[in-house]
Amino acid sequence: MSDILLRVELHTAEQAHLALAKHAWPWAKEQMRQGRELVAEFRLLDDAITEAQRGYLHGVVLTEIAQFCRANGEQYPMPVWKEWFRDKYLGFKVVTYVDPFTRRKLRRRVRVSTEDLGVRRLARYIDEVIAFAATDLHYTVSEPLPPHLRPQRRAKKTETVDAETGEILEGSSA
Repeated sequence: MSDILLRVELHTAEQAHLALAKHAWPWAKEQMRQGRELVAEFRLLDDAITEAQRGYLHGVVLTEIAQFCRANGEQYPMPVWKEWFRDKYLGFKVVTYVDPFTRRKLRRRVRVSTEDLGVRRLARYIDEVIAFAATDLHYTVSEPLPPHLRPQRRAKKTETVDAETGEILEGSSA
């Protein structure tokens, strides 16, 4: 366990309770005894996946397209491809705001960023970019999107029912 950082992934309520009670709290208590001040931060686990997805998108997909693909016989740098794909597949949204000097409502178009996408939408966007590279640029990206960067379907809770009595026995994951 690190002296300055403790990272705990929480997946279920029961596991979270145990992890916080047996690991996080004793660690935090010891740090406080040593006079260290702490900050506790909880965020959705999906954030870590989207960071890895963005790394794959920029480090593998867009970089390879920039290195090996040509449009109209010319090679373009990665930032050019990044903006082109963003415009093609993500587009823009219209934002309304108030001008502080005139008090008038104004609207403007703002591009959609990959930062605005969740895990599923970002995985779909990466697939769209890879598909375009394969069909229109005739280039196959060397590494497909790793399975751990694809969104996992969450198991639905189902009830186990006794066939003879119709009694609900327990909740289980399907």
